[in-house]
Amino acid sequence: MKFDITIWGEARDVIRKNLVIFTVAVAALLLVDIAIYALKPEAESPQLPTYIVGAYLAIASHMTILRNVSGFTATGALPKWAFFKFCMRGLAIGFITMIPALLVMIPLFEVPEIKAASQQAQYVLVFSAVLAFYGLAMLIVLSLVGTWLPSALVADGSSLKRAFARGRKTFGYVTSRLIVGPGANIVLFFATLFLLPGQFSVATRAYTIQVGELKFVPFDIVMNGLGYLVWATGIVLVAVVLSRAYQLGEARLSEASLQDAELKQMEAI
Repeated sequence: MKFDITIWGEARDVIRKNLVIFTVAVAALLLVDIAIYALKPEAESPQLPTYIVGAYLAIASHMTILRNVSGFTATGALPKWAFFKFCMRGLAIGFITMIPALLVMIPLFEVPEIKAASQQAQYVLVFSAVLAFYGLAMLIVLSLVGTWLPSALVADGSSLKRAFARGRKTFGYVTSRLIVGPGANIVLFFATLFLLPGQFSVATRAYTIQVGELKFVPFDIVMNGLGYLVWATGIVLVAVVLSRAYQLGEARLSEASLQDAELKQMEAI
């Protein structure tokens, strides 16, 4: 089974078909950030809205590939309990991946070189190491059982064991595509994050608009918007890879079953 276009090409097509929900997702989260910063700058953005909005975008992207249904109508075309199963499976994968990353964080603080560094340097070093370990763990988990997510949307009744079977058939495909797709997307974002601010003066970056008691920093708003744009693109890329892996895995498992059946028939003869 071969696909006609690349991961990035298909992601661009999926975004085009889901442009409304893609735009709404980015705009909604950016507006929440702007409101929080204006009212309470020290507060952090809530994670639940981000997860829910991301789930809707991911489902629309998966359904575009698997069922040729796009936009907000994608959730309406889901089988019963499919949305709930998809969200729960996503949380399970994220939680399982996070455990080893957190376990690595504790002993890192005992490394002599890290203990000797300043508090800020300790945070940067440990955070970078944990982030890298988390990324590697997520890559492995998604390559092995990532097709468990799209299977929830098509309600094929397949179990986690079946997802492992698909993962064994598509591990190399998923790993390489996640690296050149979402992985490259993240690298480009971090490169932009570190390089772009240096192209502007301190005055430009710190420029503040005050409306009554509310304060807005345009540069921070633009950077947050860029971050959410990259985040949304990453969700689409992951959905493209996993949906393709689901189709490819099922095709390869069916082919293997057919070959086994033919072999048994030949042995019987």
